[in-house]
Amino acid sequence: MFCVTGSEPALDLSREELWRGLVRKAEDPCAFVAAITECRVLERRDAGLVREIVVRGERVRERVTFEPGRRVRFERLSGPVRGTILNEIERDLAGELALRFTFALEADGRAPGSLEERAYFRSMARAYMASVRSTLAETRRLAARDRERRSGRAPAAAGGRS
Repeated sequence: MFCVTGSEPALDLSREELWRGLVRKAEDPCAFVAAITECRVLERRDAGLVREIVVRGERVRERVTFEPGRRVRFERLSGPVRGTILNEIERDLAGELALRFTFALEADGRAPGSLEERAYFRSMARAYMASVRSTLAETRRLAARDRERRSGRAPAAAGGRS
């Protein structure tokens, strides 16, 4: 089992903006995570959804569970890597909002805890943690756009996605 966790400060985002970003990421993750190139929501439920994504060229099915305002849980149901990914809104030691991602995963065909499994996940650990930063960046971009729309101003032109 490969486990890694990391947290980044939410800085200028409110809890509500951060939560909206996590829900958007669950529904359409391509702008949030570079390794995900496709997403299709297969089923919607009161507390979440089931989706199919293409991540690093592999088709994967995930059950996504929402704990509103607090956490999104991604459970890998198919694909070469199984396990759970948590996206949690928390307070850091200084009391500021932060976003924590926790990955607890196993790779098919590799013995848990083996050198082969550790090498496989070591090569991906940096990308996993970069997804925290890219999620915050996209959430900030969307929050700024939403604030501009509410204030009646046209969104500023930017080099990012729309």
